[in-house]
Amino acid sequence: MQATPLRFALAFLALATLLIGGFEALRGTVIERFLVETLILKPTTALIDVVTPAEHVQLVGRRLISARGPGLNVTRGCEGIELFLLLLAALLAFPANGRRRLQGLLWGSLLAYALSLTRLMLLHYTLSYRPALWEALHGLVLPLGPIVVLALYFLHWTAAAPAAVRVAASGRPDVV
Repeated sequence: MQATPLRFALAFLALATLLIGGFEALRGTVIERFLVETLILKPTTALIDVVTPAEHVQLVGRRLISARGPGLNVTRGCEGIELFLLLLAALLAFPANGRRRLQGLLWGSLLAYALSLTRLMLLHYTLSYRPALWEALHGLVLPLGPIVVLALYFLHWTAAAPAAVRVAASGRPDVV
C-alpha cells in the first residue's frame, strides 16, 4: 500500500496516542520513577553541580533544591518523556527500513535527552537567577523550543531518506 501524507499523519497520531497513553499508564510505577528520577532528574542535578558547583543542588523527590533559591518542582509532563515519545511515533510512522529507523532513533533519542536535561537546567537557573523570566520561559519558550528542534531533526532525517521513500511518502513523483 502506498504511503501518503495522510497515512503518515494517521499512523503518527495513532502511535503517539498509544505511546503517550502507555506511559501515562505507567505513572506512579517503578518504571516511571526509574525513567524520570534516575535517567532524567539525577543527571540534571549532577550537571548543574558540574556547571555551577556552588549551587550544591540536591534532588528531593522530584524537586531540585539549592541554597540559591526556590527549588524547581518537576511535575508530570515537565520531564521530557513525551518529547521522546512524539519523536518515536514520527520515526515509526514514516516509511523507512529498519536500519534507517534505528539510526534516526539513536540520534534523535540523544537529542531529545540532551534537550530534556538542558530544559530542566535552564528552568532551574531561571528560577534561581531570573525569576521575572519564569512565566515566559516556562510557559512558552522552553516547552516549544525542544519540540521545534526535534521537528527540525525529523525533517532533516526524512529529507535524507532515499528518493524512492520520499516519493512514496509524498504521493507525488515530482518531490524528488
